[in-house]
Amino acid sequence: MVDAANSAADVLYRLGFQGSADIAAAGTWVTVGELYQWADEAAQGIAYKSGVFITLDNSIAVTPGSGVYELPAAHVFTLQAFLDAGTLRVTPVRELEALDATWTATTGIPTRCSMDAGSVGTVTLYPNPTEADTLSQVCEEYPPTITSASSTAALPAPLQDFLSYAMLAGARGKESDAAMPEMAEHFEERCALYEQVIQHLYGVGQ
Repeated sequence: MVDAANSAADVLYRLGFQGSADIAAAGTWVTVGELYQWADEAAQGIAYKSGVFITLDNSIAVTPGSGVYELPAAHVFTLQAFLDAGTLRVTPVRELEALDATWTATTGIPTRCSMDAGSVGTVTLYPNPTEADTLSQVCEEYPPTITSASSTAALPAPLQDFLSYAMLAGARGKESDAAMPEMAEHFEERCALYEQVIQHLYGVGQ
């Protein structure tokens, strides 16, 4: 677990401020809120690019006769899906159409699920279920928004500097008298290196 508050405290001094009170002074070119925003953007971005926020979700209740379900709001991608009746094969809609010309009307115990058969943000079961069940997924989800009031992220401790560099890149890249484009680019490259490490350890996003 990392805490963006630790990054913010470090970054304040590296930007030349004495602390939160100093940065809150009238006319300051950057705010604490912006630092947390840049950290949040980095965390949300790496959630899409990697499998660092993998979780088990079993929030979807399956009902007989209904084959399409809303995915969790934070859902990014699914690695594996299963019902109590067994594992589901994640299948593109084109393969469902090739498998069964009337697949939307077929009923039975689901053996497959599709992420692109319905509207964006939904999962479709095939065949249409005839029994109540629970859809469980091993999936990547976006982390909760990072703010000063909720500053932790479920990242391993060595990635603390990933959030710090994201804050520094944002601050030095912001248009102001204190802008340092060359340093912003340097910090962005540091973030990119961390992203490569994360992808190597946790896999690339799908």
